[in-house]
Amino acid sequence: MLHIYRASAGSGKTFQLTKDYIFLLFNAIEKNPRPHRRILAVTFTNKATEEMKSRILQELHLLSLGKKSAYRADLIKEFSLTADEINERAKKILTAILHDYSSFSISTIDKFFQQIVRSFAREIGVSGGYNIELDVDLTLQQAIDNMYSDLPKKENKQLMEWLIEFMREKIEYGNSWRIEKDIANIGKELFKENYQHKANEIQEILKNKKFLNEYRARLRQVIDKFKNDISKLADETLDFLITNNIEPNYFTRNLMFKTLENFKNEKYNFTATYEKYLDSPEKCYTKNADAHVKTAINSIYYNGLQQRLLKIDDTIKEKLPIYNSAKIILRNLNTLGILTDLAHQISELTAEQNTMLLADTNMLLNKIIDNSDTPFVYERTGINIAHYMIDEFQDTSVLQWENFKPLVSNSIAVGKKNMVVGDVKQSIYRWRNSDWKLLAKQVEIDFPKQTIPKELDTNWRSDKSIIQFNNVFFEKASTLLQEKLNSNIEESNQGNDLKSVITNAYRDVEQKVSKNASDGFVRIEFIEKANLKAERMQIALEKIPTLLEDLVDRGYKPNDIALIVRKNDEATELINYLLTYKNSLEARPGFSYEVVGSEGIKLTSSASINFIIAVLKLVFNPKDDVSRTIMQYEYLIGKMKKTADDAVRSGSSVKETTSAQSPLFTDEENKCIDEISRMSLYEATEKLISTFGIESWHDETVFLQTFQDEVFKFVNTANADLNSFLRWWDENSDNLNIDAPENESAFRVITIHKAKGLDFKVVIIPFCNWDLDSNKRPLLWCNTSKADSPFNELPLTPVQYSSKLANTIFQKDYFEEQMHQYVDNLNLAYVAFTRARNEMIIFADNPSKNIKNMSDLLFKSLSENSVLSEFWNEEKTIFKIGEPTTAVYKEKKSEIITQKRTSYPISDSSERLKIRHTSQDYWKQAPIAESRVNYGTIMHEILQKTIHRGDEKKAVAEQIAEGKISENDLPMIQKELERFWSIPEVTEWFTTDAEILNENTILLLSGDMYRPDRILLQENNATVIDYKFGEEEKKSHARQLQRYADFLKEMGYANVKTRLYYVSLGKIV
Repeated sequence: MLHIYRASAGSGKTFQLTKDYIFLLFNAIEKNPRPHRRILAVTFTNKATEEMKSRILQELHLLSLGKKSAYRADLIKEFSLTADEINERAKKILTAILHDYSSFSISTIDKFFQQIVRSFAREIGVSGGYNIELDVDLTLQQAIDNMYSDLPKKENKQLMEWLIEFMREKIEYGNSWRIEKDIANIGKELFKENYQHKANEIQEILKNKKFLNEYRARLRQVIDKFKNDISKLADETLDFLITNNIEPNYFTRNLMFKTLENFKNEKYNFTATYEKYLDSPEKCYTKNADAHVKTAINSIYYNGLQQRLLKIDDTIKEKLPIYNSAKIILRNLNTLGILTDLAHQISELTAEQNTMLLADTNMLLNKIIDNSDTPFVYERTGINIAHYMIDEFQDTSVLQWENFKPLVSNSIAVGKKNMVVGDVKQSIYRWRNSDWKLLAKQVEIDFPKQTIPKELDTNWRSDKSIIQFNNVFFEKASTLLQEKLNSNIEESNQGNDLKSVITNAYRDVEQKVSKNASDGFVRIEFIEKANLKAERMQIALEKIPTLLEDLVDRGYKPNDIALIVRKNDEATELINYLLTYKNSLEARPGFSYEVVGSEGIKLTSSASINFIIAVLKLVFNPKDDVSRTIMQYEYLIGKMKKTADDAVRSGSSVKETTSAQSPLFTDEENKCIDEISRMSLYEATEKLISTFGIESWHDETVFLQTFQDEVFKFVNTANADLNSFLRWWDENSDNLNIDAPENESAFRVITIHKAKGLDFKVVIIPFCNWDLDSNKRPLLWCNTSKADSPFNELPLTPVQYSSKLANTIFQKDYFEEQMHQYVDNLNLAYVAFTRARNEMIIFADNPSKNIKNMSDLLFKSLSENSVLSEFWNEEKTIFKIGEPTTAVYKEKKSEIITQKRTSYPISDSSERLKIRHTSQDYWKQAPIAESRVNYGTIMHEILQKTIHRGDEKKAVAEQIAEGKISENDLPMIQKELERFWSIPEVTEWFTTDAEILNENTILLLSGDMYRPDRILLQENNATVIDYKFGEEEKKSHARQLQRYADFLKEMGYANVKTRLYYVSLGKIV
């Protein structure tokens, strides 16, 4: 069965995951000595993976020692075991995991899928040794550069026209002609699953370079026909009025003639007054109109005027969505052409660099599985999983679920337990392709009558006031947003398939209060004194220092207080304000206003790194005077310990040179500058750090380590020349950070996305005013394959999200995106509001009449709710539940050991690297019969992959497929295997009753590692087997085997046998 845990914030999701995992281990350990091998738990970050592993091992450790564990009572009840039996079984499980840790399958979903994709490298057309590229932006930028470089080529004439047209359109709409950022944003669409589903089909169509021009012409025909039809009808109506001597002022507000002229000028919106003209002649004029006016209109109204007006109205209502659709498609049509060319550039680039983009993994795997025997696909990878556990299921994408679904289905079919855990309300990563609707409804559609839904409905994190506030607010807020969406849809006269989707997403929002919860405190203040957003932000900022002082006075430690913001620029504003305030006269003496940002500390804030970059820029371009100034300034301060003022004065008097060398440097340092121009990038930076002693300048070892990590990553994933690196650095250095260490005296400033999964004693949300509907106009990929001609000529059409879509053939896509926008932004509030344990303080903007942003939604939800209305003050600007609290801390000894690194180790690669003049497989070109080395290695690889008899056939087939065994070699290999199986004792080595470990590493406390060829384990008995392929018996072979046996005895195996098989001799010792 598939267990579905819907786990709201603070409801013990990790506790439940750990419990289910441990229960599966306890249930299987008696039948399978390594049960962890048959359980796969996946989540979405390495951090979450490590946390889950640590939690499981910690609980097993406590259980094995007989110590207190939250799981002990349930285990005793579930398995009817005594406390001692629980201890013994936990010890057995823990030992099995630690001795086989590489098979402890708790992994990120990307890592798991990559394991499978690598098994099919040949089928998808890449080398098995390909590298994974995590930095999509880097690859995309390289592809864009290549696209620009290729523009002069004759075959790219069409692309040039698309780009020029794209710039022209931007100018027409009042935007800058510069398109660099726009092209980069377009390129990111390549990694959206909505596009990837139809990418091949689109690219196939666009191979015809004439298609887009022809398609554009057909769309313009649609537009021109509508314009001409309406213009003709409007002209006919105007002529009719003029012929009958009807003046413009005969009509109410003179709107008839104006509206008809507007129709001729492509302005198809009309007022309610004009619409009344269609009903009756009396609606065309006022009650006080002159008698001759009434007579004139009455005489023509039913004799041609109404008929003409209704025909115009019917034509507009019927054809305007088609006209609007064509115009909107035209605006983004060049995008499609550019995107197709970028896809081609990326494909060439990854093939050239032998890389695979991590973002492409899901689609590639989906293609591999498609129309295949799915169990075989996964079997080929060696996967033998019985139970699947998917964490953060609300963040799973459709493709990821499609790839996982066959595995889960197979597991359910054989009666195994599987589980998914998630919370729709905490889905805030839709821009990464996540789809919360999978958890909301799809998973139960995919497995009808095979699911067991369960809600974890108790909040173990937050205090009473916070839980009660969130329960009431989010129920009301989701209802208001649903009503707003329904109203918008009704105005467009479209059927509503979304009439309860938001309220359904929040149907499980109500949580119970845990018995250990305190009262807690919630305070919300609406800022009324300013109209401009910047003024309101300033007022909120000015309230923060006093608030922080009050919280610290009440016993809270600064690092338990988080200021949560929506955007990075808000975090920057907040940090800068507090840093400025601490040096102002208003600052309280002795109070620490230190803050740590969610992104950590920027790498570019390091003087040491700025010096290295300046040197590298000068090496590349000796005429770069700015870099020369920075280099000399940082050298004078760092190496020569000058003050800033002295460094400026001394630097200005230094004699100019024509190279990167400087009169300030020593001879050795200048020699280093000369040498690094001939070194690899990584060696050059290592040499600089070593020769200049940079690690001792500012105590910035951690910056140097992080910088070198980035350099190493760059040279292994991209063009490693200096120019490419410096360009990459200029474009990306602002996003490179080092993790800030924990600091009890520093407040946390963190974005909502970074705060997910964390909790704090106090949460302050200073700018609770983000929009509910995006003004960024994201690109929507709309399926037009079933639309009318000519729109159905493309399977997928890109259109920009805007209210204009409401009256197009894309209105369903528009309202679905609007629904997602509302849910996304409400979910952001849910994540932010549920981080607090004891207190939550919110500052919101003065609300407007309509619900446009989170401040409006917050105010309307609070003021219209009878439960919460009693907590307002008279002016309705401050809302409070509970009373301010005093911090309570339990004495807890920290188990974290921190170590400050003060030196940066440098090693000369020339002493470590040796050139191999032949590849490792060079000798394998020789036939097996002529090379004993080749023969021994091939036989060893075959036996290594043979767990049970019969596996050797698959192993031989793999060797043939890889080109290691030729057809001429095959008879010899088969003959050797027949001789091997003819030995009676060999059959015992391949029994199915024992646990088999082939080529498993034995790790000693000293760090030494040993790897026997084969080990058989049966309870306390062990047999260790080693294969030798030489033609000579040696005493060293026996000593080596005995050493393996001694290691196994030390592990607790009482009876250990050894078997040494000389394959060529056909002899067992």
